[in-house]
Amino acid sequence: MNTSIINRSVITACVSCGHDAFYVQKDFNRQLGLIIVVAGIATSVYFFARGLPMYALGCLGLTAVVDFIAYSLVRNVTVCYACHALYRGFKQNPEHEPFDLKKLEKYGGRNPRNAN
Repeated sequence: MNTSIINRSVITACVSCGHDAFYVQKDFNRQLGLIIVVAGIATSVYFFARGLPMYALGCLGLTAVVDFIAYSLVRNVTVCYACHALYRGFKQNPEHEPFDLKKLEKYGGRNPRNAN
């Protein structure tokens, strides 16, 4: 196993593929996030159709609050650009930045995890 992981709890090289390019993202299920937003919009449309715009706006506001709380509570995860390996529970390396499409193209990480 990579000594950086054992000694410092910081990811510097991927254990799976050996690359050193990573990005940081929130560790949140995207489908669940989409369901929350769609439910908020659908409820808002229902109230707008019933002629209750304040309730509709309240639903949209509540959806935004729930989204913000979820965003605040969820921790970051480190992801390898090349093989999409996920690293949870490690200290965040200050060299790792948010996702960059140019880096994804550079490392050829177009295929999602477990897609064979």
